[in-house]
Amino acid sequence: MRLRQAFTAATVAAVGLMLVVGTGAYAAGQASGKLVRLAPCSTVRHGNTEGILTTSNGEAPSPTNPNSTAVLTLQREGVDATLPDNSAKALYLEEPSRTVKLNRIGKLTYRTVQLAQSGVAVWSYQIPIDINGGTLQAGDFTTLVYEPYQDGQTITPGKWQNWDALRKGQAKWWSTRALTNVANGATQTFPTAWSTIIAAYPDATVLAYGLDLGKGAPGASSRVDSLTFGADTTCAQHRWSTRFGRTSHPLSLFQIWRKWLLR
Repeated sequence: MRLRQAFTAATVAAVGLMLVVGTGAYAAGQASGKLVRLAPCSTVRHGNTEGILTTSNGEAPSPTNPNSTAVLTLQREGVDATLPDNSAKALYLEEPSRTVKLNRIGKLTYRTVQLAQSGVAVWSYQIPIDINGGTLQAGDFTTLVYEPYQDGQTITPGKWQNWDALRKGQAKWWSTRALTNVANGATQTFPTAWSTIIAAYPDATVLAYGLDLGKGAPGASSRVDSLTFGADTTCAQHRWSTRFGRTSHPLSLFQIWRKWLLR
């Protein structure tokens, strides 16, 4: 059974969606240079920090898998995460409402504030994928990671910075597992242009998308907001604020089942 079928869409109604008026917009960022017609984008309003995991391994918490020391604080604009030690971590993942091929993504943006006075650790954009699409087979799972500093961007403490994680296909990403079809594997040591990755894996599909801070970054502290995932079949922007109602947002099904994908 396909992973998409196993992870039946859930909890969308609980977070309170507001559909943005419009018919979508064109956005570039593909290896072929073709424009992607984005689906109309909805805004997901988070009035609390539910759904953001703070376990060290990024899996759902349990009596044998407790939360790390990461501290989450909802702000009027965005949500803060502070990592007191090396094992602290904060992770938010959401499944797209419809099936999305990696090469049909047209917009990946978010914004951060580095609250620490030094270092380069801010929230990263994360996209777990099935590199071959279809039925998820052993070895097909990996997570693509965008970190602004790995893309040659300058981190300026104390101010909001907007990140375009596509940059017309030139933004550099790395994979948590080496990609055999890409030179040097597109590992963290060799971040690789988005256009190169999608050209090498034309059938890859998105399992989830989200944000991560940590682990291995003791002292890191960063604020994040306006997580946007846009493709031809679905588009959503996630906002966090104390001004929003405290509607429940349980963990996504992907988070609950994630540990089996890592085996």
